[in-house]
Amino acid sequence: MTLRVTGGQTTVEYRPDEHRLVVKHGSETLLDGSIKLDVGAETLPASSNATTTSVRTTAHATHDDGWETTVELDASDGHVDVRVSFRTPHDRKVALGDLRPLADATAPTHGADARRYRHGYQSWTPTATLPVGERFPSEENEPQMCDLTAPQGASHGVMALLNDDGALTMGFLDHSRFVSRFDVAHDENGIRRAEAVCPGDATTVPGGEELSLPTLRIDATRSLHDALAAIAATTAERMGARVPDDAPTGWCSWYHYFTDVSAADIRETLDDLAEWDVPLDIVQLDDGYQTAFGDWRTLDEGFDDIGELVTAVRAADYTPGLWLAPFYVQSNSSLAADHPDWLVTRDGDPVDAGPRHGPMYALDTTHPEAERWLRETFETIVSEWRFEYCKLDFLYAAALPGDRHEDVTRAEAYRRGLTAIRETVGDDVFLLGCGALQGQSVGLVDAMRVGPDTAPHWRAAPASQPAHENAIRNVLNRQWAHRRLWMNDPDCQLVRETTDLTLAERRSFATLVALLGGSNVVSDRVADIEPVGRELVERSLPPMETGRVRGVGEQELPTRLVGERRVDGALAVAAFNWSDTTQSVRIDPAEHSLTDAHVWDAFESEYRGTGPFERSVPPHGCLLVHMAPARGRPRLLGARHLGNLCGHVTAVDWDEAGQLAVTLTASQAQSVVVTTPGGWSRDGGAVTDCRLEPGRTTLTFEES
Repeated sequence: MTLRVTGGQTTVEYRPDEHRLVVKHGSETLLDGSIKLDVGAETLPASSNATTTSVRTTAHATHDDGWETTVELDASDGHVDVRVSFRTPHDRKVALGDLRPLADATAPTHGADARRYRHGYQSWTPTATLPVGERFPSEENEPQMCDLTAPQGASHGVMALLNDDGALTMGFLDHSRFVSRFDVAHDENGIRRAEAVCPGDATTVPGGEELSLPTLRIDATRSLHDALAAIAATTAERMGARVPDDAPTGWCSWYHYFTDVSAADIRETLDDLAEWDVPLDIVQLDDGYQTAFGDWRTLDEGFDDIGELVTAVRAADYTPGLWLAPFYVQSNSSLAADHPDWLVTRDGDPVDAGPRHGPMYALDTTHPEAERWLRETFETIVSEWRFEYCKLDFLYAAALPGDRHEDVTRAEAYRRGLTAIRETVGDDVFLLGCGALQGQSVGLVDAMRVGPDTAPHWRAAPASQPAHENAIRNVLNRQWAHRRLWMNDPDCQLVRETTDLTLAERRSFATLVALLGGSNVVSDRVADIEPVGRELVERSLPPMETGRVRGVGEQELPTRLVGERRVDGALAVAAFNWSDTTQSVRIDPAEHSLTDAHVWDAFESEYRGTGPFERSVPPHGCLLVHMAPARGRPRLLGARHLGNLCGHVTAVDWDEAGQLAVTLTASQAQSVVVTTPGGWSRDGGAVTDCRLEPGRTTLTFEES
């Protein structure tokens, strides 16, 4: 008997006698594989006999194999969810190998013209869509950047296969127990094999216990963006995602001072920020205050009393923030010397966690004394030092393969450490994850670094290394997680002119930050920021709620961002030139469902009429326009704010007496541009510069 359910254009079949799982789009087969669960010395299902039921959109099979191996298909709203479970025999415990709800699948429709969306293992691992046969270069620092238990190029948590007919998107809906992934073998001729894997990490399950794999969602109906967004929304609900109301804004010490930062530098920054008077919320101290990774409460030279420094930050009306890497241990630290039993090991030796300051090790978060140390450390940070914002870096270390005090999976060890931190700091302290496993952090962090570090240069190889281009690649391709799983963090703006970044490159990053709505942090020495750099920061504030990336799944670096001002249909549209040569870039309002729209060039501050607009854009630069539907009366068109105040203008009302009333939720006044067509005027000309105050502002126009 074949079990079959259909949701939208997605059909999944299960044939119990063959353990065969088939995915179709309509009648066309996209994947043809099987279910294989490696448990102890056996592979489940261990029998071809099964009891089956099928009712409308749900089908169920329980194999008569002594393990009660169960496969359930549930169709809904354009997708099919696959749930697999089994129960261990009462007389023995078993070790978990690779549990594959989809194994050895061929993809007959994804040939030489296909593409593959690959989602990276942790924050810094490259995430993008590439043609089949193409791969990101091998990583130089594998313990940091790669899942050491997975094949090179595995996609973690979610994946997609794409061709001209659409997208086949798959994702696991919970990441609490497994570092789940998708293994895809491919070459220039197409996809050769695809598997969905929940690695058991050789952990043991006692006899008589039921184990349920996380639900595997299969979506061959929606676009890639919409399918990923739907997967994220369901994952967020199941894992209790934390999504703050407001995106953090602030200043970070790292990209100017690096490890040479001192308390005097922070005090100087407070004075300079007061003189600048830019609306930032957080002042965050980064790496350099501690004597070693692991010895977080032992202060280095230049930090006599960190409590007094926090008091100064608070007195300046900023939220104090602190960086640390709680699971990453320096080999010459006091922690490593005094407590070698607190480290993840292999054959008795600490595992290599990737170089930083000499050899680095990983904290065993399952060791009860190490957990107590974690709690004491964060109790000091939040209760004694009174930090309210913590950037947690190099978190991947807690999930490295190795021997631990307790027999748990890597995902469980990782979440145990993060849970100890969250329980200690409480709900009111903001936690930013960095160098972090993605799905395994949901529900425990408030924001997530979604790409590699930025840097004062454009390009670096491999693609996980600090560079503007590498950060941008991941930010564009992970926007679907923003305000669903957490608040996205694109890393810091670098706007000073003394870097190797061109003005076009700095403008592109500011535009990306402004339109996508994630964290907005600047990391230059404030005194070194020239007027053009200060303008970029000011124009990217306050943060929008969210924008949309167009072209995910079509190319490695999508080229179009869109922010929508829903109250009046105005847009902010950015078109990027990611090439290394100057290119002509064109934006047509009709491509954004505006058949007749006014166009404002946001960087050149020029009105461009009502039709398509084209301009030469330098390498790695962008064309940013603000657009509003044309009417025979004054319209709010653009703003000094790069995101066109999307989300911050909440009402726009017009009356025939010539009054345009605008409600602004931003805390500071904003400069805007209003079109004055059809004989209406204020100061003369096709557009008029106006100022909006917080709250409701009424602008009066005259008709000639």
